[in-house]
Amino acid sequence: MTKPVLLVDDEVNILNSFRRTLRNQVDIELANNGQEALEKIRSKQYAVIVSDMQMPEMNGLELLQKVKEISPDTVRMMFTGNADQKTAVDAVNLGDVFRFINKPCSPPELLVYIESAIRQYDLIVAEKVLLNKTLKGVINVLSEVMSLTSPEINDHSNRIHHHMRQLAKAIDLKKHWSFEPMVQLSQLGYIIFPESSLKNMSEGNAETEEDRQLFDQHPCLASDLLRQIPRMEGVAKTILYQQKCFNGEGIPYDEVKGQDIPLGARMLKIVCDYTRLERSGFSSLEATNTLEEQRDFYDPTLLAAFKSTLELEQPKLMVELERLNPSMIIEGEIRTARGQLVARQGQQVTSALMNIIRHCLENRAISGEVEVSLVEPEIEQDKNNQPNH
Repeated sequence: MTKPVLLVDDEVNILNSFRRTLRNQVDIELANNGQEALEKIRSKQYAVIVSDMQMPEMNGLELLQKVKEISPDTVRMMFTGNADQKTAVDAVNLGDVFRFINKPCSPPELLVYIESAIRQYDLIVAEKVLLNKTLKGVINVLSEVMSLTSPEINDHSNRIHHHMRQLAKAIDLKKHWSFEPMVQLSQLGYIIFPESSLKNMSEGNAETEEDRQLFDQHPCLASDLLRQIPRMEGVAKTILYQQKCFNGEGIPYDEVKGQDIPLGARMLKIVCDYTRLERSGFSSLEATNTLEEQRDFYDPTLLAAFKSTLELEQPKLMVELERLNPSMIIEGEIRTARGQLVARQGQQVTSALMNIIRHCLENRAISGEVEVSLVEPEIEQDKNNQPNH
């Protein structure tokens, strides 16, 4: 499969010369100015763009800055004469230029640069596949294992997931791949809890000293596990600080406080505390009043934004069992005619659960409808933005 390359220069003869010479080796397209190049970029994915610096109306630096926003995976290179230091620094910092190409440049030299840029493009695409498929698959497996092994953890995690997505929308959080894994795995440390402690948490009973010690450990355990997965170091740090108070109190016991606490951890602190109160039988008003009474523990801006999301009720509806899909959370138990439990209340629908339900339907062990709530859409990946940690 060819990987198209876009050359941009207002000197048409130079562009045509490159295309004639390299047409059997590279899929080259041409643009005579910045605006024409942007129109092409908006309609097609290019592996590489090479732009001249000195062009009328829009110079190369301005063009590559816009390309970085529109098509961040496209590798950007620049033709230039004797560029001054400021131009070079701006090109790297603002346009994220992969390489400078001195003019004049022969076709064989340009071919070497283009081949190098295509290899860089392949690395970028491979990394995206790793993030979107391999890593996401591992995270989904971990999340599904927690869901199937512990209904208490599953229900708790689903509530946290819902409130975190609502809070992210309220603060207009920039999209980044790390948000969903951070939320999905924030409660991974609960796997060390014995069944009795999980039941206490589920029923809102008073915690024992053992429960409190386990609770203090769960972010550390989750963080230690996730640090062993490549590219998850930042997520692990966020999860480690999820119990840290805004005023510096709490675990881990260090000097970090205020805005130095990762943003995702400050969000989790509010959402997790609210969710625990909610599961203990507090009404929404009682839970938010409790948070207000200890407001030194929370980022005030995030707390105000979180309170505004509570006015938005999670939509619920009745759905036929065969129409269940992963955008839904089951709000009532699903049992067979003989009383065997198929799905618990609070369980999010997964592909594995859908297969089980489909098998039960085929054998006429279950039928009818179930009440569900809808899951908020994921915070999608944006490779350019900083991680949410």
